[in-house]
Amino acid sequence: MRVAAAAYTMCERLELPMRVLWLSQWGMPCRFDQLFEPCSDAAVGFQLRDAEGFERFLYARSRLVNLHLPRLLQRLKYHNIILSPQIYKLNEAGFDYDAWFRRGSNLMFAYRHCCEWRPQLLGRLFKPAPPICLAADELCADFTPHTVGCHIRRTDNQESIDRSPTELFFDVLDRECDRHADTSIFLATDDDPTKRQLLDRYGADRLICQKHRATRGNAAGIQDALVEMLALSRTTHVYGTAGSTFSEMATLWGGIGLTILSR
Repeated sequence: MRVAAAAYTMCERLELPMRVLWLSQWGMPCRFDQLFEPCSDAAVGFQLRDAEGFERFLYARSRLVNLHLPRLLQRLKYHNIILSPQIYKLNEAGFDYDAWFRRGSNLMFAYRHCCEWRPQLLGRLFKPAPPICLAADELCADFTPHTVGCHIRRTDNQESIDRSPTELFFDVLDRECDRHADTSIFLATDDDPTKRQLLDRYGADRLICQKHRATRGNAAGIQDALVEMLALSRTTHVYGTAGSTFSEMATLWGGIGLTILSR
């Protein structure tokens, strides 16, 4: 989502066409059209869509299983290529992306944005598909005027585990409950033991969360994650974990405040 917003910004600023292809792959085994409505802006020459047909091979992650043929084909087709691991260092060095894009024949693989972008673009580029909206509406049906969001990342994110222990969330959520009698808590987490801890502490009447077990292994799990992000964006404030951009994206999408709990 960050990459697409940055690409749209570049497209507007440089008046160059941009095509952003969404690839279903490990960690994100879900098509764009299973999550969002179609997105394009002919006025600025912008496309955001699923990779189709041969594109799925041409732009696939270059690995031993595909004999690294995608990388060879990419280098034959494009003069200028930037790979995902390079972007962090290029950003730190103040790389001139404008000049790079103007050269033409460019290909960038990215999960990190390459320029600043307006949060309002999220609402313009990403309109959740009707089943996602319906599921989010059902999840938010019991929200009170003071529903706080809570995103606790665990499983594969060691930084979140180390720097944002659950006790920090207990402290702030206890204070929220003390200050507002109508406080409810929406919890987004990828960890079932954490979900049980908060249910035991705050009870099912106060804690709202998805019943499904979190997974990144199939399309349904990714759709559930988007439903959680959308629900987080509708809370009054979000308490998030260090080392994860999930809660940041939710608050930018909803235009609400974010506090990262970190020691």
